[in-house]
Amino acid sequence: MKLSVSQLASTMNSRFDHLLVSLDEAILLSGQKTEKQRIMEDSEQADARRELLFVEEVAIKNREEINQKQNLFIQQVEAEFHVSFINDLAEKIRDTDFVLKKILGYDPELGKLLDVLYTESCSISRLEASIIQMDWLQDAIIKFVKQPKYRRFDSKGKLIVINSLRSALSFVGIESLRTLLPALIAKRSLPPKSEVFPELQKHMWEYTLGTGKACKAIAEKESMKWYLGYNIGLLSTIGRSAIAKMYLRAFDAKLREKIIEARKNNNPVQAKALNTLVPSHKYLVSLWGTYSNQLTYDLVALFKCRWLMVGVGLEDYTRIKEVSITHVREKNLHPLTNLLFRCQGYMQFKMMKANGLMSKQTSMVYLRNFGIVSDDVVLLMKTNLTGIEIQIPEIQQAPKALND
Repeated sequence: MKLSVSQLASTMNSRFDHLLVSLDEAILLSGQKTEKQRIMEDSEQADARRELLFVEEVAIKNREEINQKQNLFIQQVEAEFHVSFINDLAEKIRDTDFVLKKILGYDPELGKLLDVLYTESCSISRLEASIIQMDWLQDAIIKFVKQPKYRRFDSKGKLIVINSLRSALSFVGIESLRTLLPALIAKRSLPPKSEVFPELQKHMWEYTLGTGKACKAIAEKESMKWYLGYNIGLLSTIGRSAIAKMYLRAFDAKLREKIIEARKNNNPVQAKALNTLVPSHKYLVSLWGTYSNQLTYDLVALFKCRWLMVGVGLEDYTRIKEVSITHVREKNLHPLTNLLFRCQGYMQFKMMKANGLMSKQTSMVYLRNFGIVSDDVVLLMKTNLTGIEIQIPEIQQAPKALND
């Protein structure tokens, strides 16, 4: 029974990985029909097909057999292409300094910023000194506070205009910055919007932010430091994001190289087959399974955090070999690893349930397998897992620091 429950969890996790990339792929994997398929079946064209003469049906079957053979050949070409492509990517993935700086656009100095953020000696001046070196983070903070919902007016009713980093930091305040800054940092890692995987960025952000906020809520309930839970949750997907970025960024160049090679070798059939290839959710998910957990730990290790010590939790996460809370407890892994495992499990359940990918009975078994008890479910259902909530006080009198 234990094995079958763990196998069920593994099957569901695979379904979830496909959901991150494409809802339709996850629906197909679950044995259901996509909306497009349903529309097609209900259309007049589908009705007409059912009325085809026997001769036409035979002709269609012949065409389908030819198409099937062509598809098998293309699948073989795709597999051979990815063997070479993944070998190239694996080499780049091992260069974590390159991944951190060039793929994610992070500076290792982020570690110092995150350390300062949660110390008693944290001040606006100290934060400003770190952030001013990172244009992207400076821009993200100012853009965030300029949202209409955060508009504030001084005692004379005049709109407070935020144009500088210092005024934005002062406006938000240190307590709210402890929530806002890690979320903006995590958002930076997301893969770009893509025509091939249009839902990837949105689903990755829902999963990332939800995991961070779930870890924060459960950590508080269990008397752990909330900010350790919050940050390990937000940082737990940067390996996946980096791999998705690398895969999408390098795919076209590698494909072009292989098409040129096939033409040089006087193999037009292979060149034509290669020309039909597009980035594949199947191979991206496979890359995640092989490399993402280790890469996440390696990247966070480059931050060299001394106060925000979440690296040990991510390191132990790489030691999880079975999708089961019993396995996690038996291995006596770090409490942050245990927390992350449970909260990722909850977010996976939440996103699959919301998209009709998991039955009620399966949900109960799945949550139990991840160590999520009824108290956790009640708490997390009351928690906003989809938005960044910060408290900005009403301004009674305009501080000089805010008058740009």
